[in-house]
Amino acid sequence: MSFFKILKDLLPHEKVYPVELSNETFYPSLKNSPVPVIVDFYVEKSQPCSMVYSTLTKFATDFKGRARVGAFNLAQDTEGKIIVPCKVKAAPTVGIFIKDEPVEMIEGVAGYLKIQELFEKVEQKMAKTAKK
Repeated sequence: MSFFKILKDLLPHEKVYPVELSNETFYPSLKNSPVPVIVDFYVEKSQPCSMVYSTLTKFATDFKGRARVGAFNLAQDTEGKIIVPCKVKAAPTVGIFIKDEPVEMIEGVAGYLKIQELFEKVEQKMAKTAKK
């Protein structure tokens, strides 16, 4: 087997993009997920939010099957039904949820390694809880 065949098999075959969440789909999407959900809370036309979106697209592709990634436009939550319970104070914010409960929140531009570190911490918590 060639080196390039091995490398090709290790690389993701298609890019996975964050799923756009709405006020109606936000909680059902989180509650029904069998894996942790990472949510990008963003506003349109924001350079920092675009940077986080790009990072989360890579994360969604790399962690396909281990995590789901969604994006929620803060401008659509005019009544605060998502922002207030999730305690989102700034854009961008990245939240990691188990079912519909936020377990980690990162305000500001978060790099890939920071998100990965927090995600793996959440996975470890889930594994310990499952053993009990």
